[in-house]
Order: sequence, then structure tokens, then C-alpha cells
Amino acid sequence: MDFTREQIDELLRDNDKAVERAMIVLFERQTEDEKQAAGTRHDNNRGFNCTDARAGTRFARWLQGMDDNNRRRFPVKSLRHPKASRVFSRHCKNGESVLDRARRIALRHSRQLVEEANNKQAS
Repeated sequence: MDFTREQIDELLRDNDKAVERAMIVLFERQTEDEKQAAGTRHDNNRGFNCTDARAGTRFARWLQGMDDNNRRRFPVKSLRHPKASRVFSRHCKNGESVLDRARRIALRHSRQLVEEANNKQAS
């Protein structure tokens, strides 16, 4: 049974871990040069769009314990970590939490998440 976008959107609205996993999945879909630059360089409908690339990349690196060169050097952390709100405050609007910002990004890109979930299920 394939997942639908509505099912993935509901999961993202209700499950913080799904939002964090979505940041990593979207980061992994970026091209290597986009991962390095924390931006969008190709119009390929993969990974983050230009408005979300910087924040999404930083969130994914944080979740995986990566430095700015995408090397795993730190302990993995949640977006609910006490320091996350201070570190990522400039990426959040009108007092929203880091997790709320990540949720907005994930919901905006949920078509790709459906594709990944269905590909994983088929494997």
C-alpha cells in the first residue's frame, strides 16, 4: 500500500520525530554542492527549495551532529534541544519554535517525502 500526501502531512503535523526525519531525508536529496553551500543551485525538484535551503540544511546538520563541512563531529541532537532555539532563532518567524519552522519546511516538501516513503516501502 502506497502512502498518500494526506497521510504524510498528517504524520508531520502530529509527530515531532517524523519532522526531524523529514529534515534529514530532504537534506539527503540535495546534490553534494547544495549540501556544501547550504543552498539551492539546481532546479531539480529535489531537496529544499531556495527559501528553505539554509534553515533546512542547518537543521539536518544539527540533527546528525555535522559541522559546516558535513562531517559528523558532534553528538546528535533534537530540534527540541534547549540550545536549538538560541542557535536557530534567526530562521524562525514571529516567535515560532525551531520545530514549528522545521514542520513548515517538511509540509511544504511533503510530495518528496511521499516519494521517498513509497520508494523505501517498495525496496
